[in-house]
Amino acid sequence: MNEIMSYKRNPAIQCWVKHILEGQYDDNAKFFYTIFGHVKRIRIIATIIDKREKLIEASEEDMGLEDDINSNVRIDFDLDDSTGRIRAIIRNMNPDKYKTFNKGNIVEVMGRVSKYRDYVSLWIEFMRKVEEPNLILLRNAEIVNRIKNGEIQEIPEIADNLEEFSDEIDVTTLFENETEFSERNKIKKKIYLLIEQTSAEGKGINFERLKQNIKISDNELRTFLNDLILESRIYKSDNDNFEAF
Repeated sequence: MNEIMSYKRNPAIQCWVKHILEGQYDDNAKFFYTIFGHVKRIRIIATIIDKREKLIEASEEDMGLEDDINSNVRIDFDLDDSTGRIRAIIRNMNPDKYKTFNKGNIVEVMGRVSKYRDYVSLWIEFMRKVEEPNLILLRNAEIVNRIKNGEIQEIPEIADNLEEFSDEIDVTTLFENETEFSERNKIKKKIYLLIEQTSAEGKGINFERLKQNIKISDNELRTFLNDLILESRIYKSDNDNFEAF
């Protein structure tokens, strides 16, 4: 539970790789100062362009790694979201879990970002393949919407260069999907309010009851639940019920 609460204090910020690479890193506080404020943990959607697995010797210097992690298996993923590239690292977990993640896969990743000298790294906490094509447009629309509404910090070198984003991200096209984006937000809000209500009653709610109340497909409901978990708004309890923080 302490681990969950620490994530709540440092929520995963949805952004593009560009925002981290162009941010200012505070080596003492271990966060990036970006247009979205102080960032320690992020969530991105990107394509795996390379994957490497290797054994780490006990004496090998490992950039940005905490002292209490002692696993000797490490997997590096090079990720590209069309605004920039970042190295994502998984360690101290069963590498078999990541065998199906390969070059060319589009993935959604959440984790902690750090910098050692000139190297920026994303330490993976959660990764899943993106199965629904519209999810990429919707995620990008959420980011653009925050920028469009002025929910950013004054960092001139980033704020002045929004037009330099890759041609693969067409801001005009993204907002053609604003109606769909709004409808999905309404569904997600309805799911959250139901979980919040049952949590206040001390019970929480399981997947089947949620599906009966919301009346959407299993895959759609799982996507919304994963989103709410990644946003540190809900968690899955020991009895498999979903509860609000």
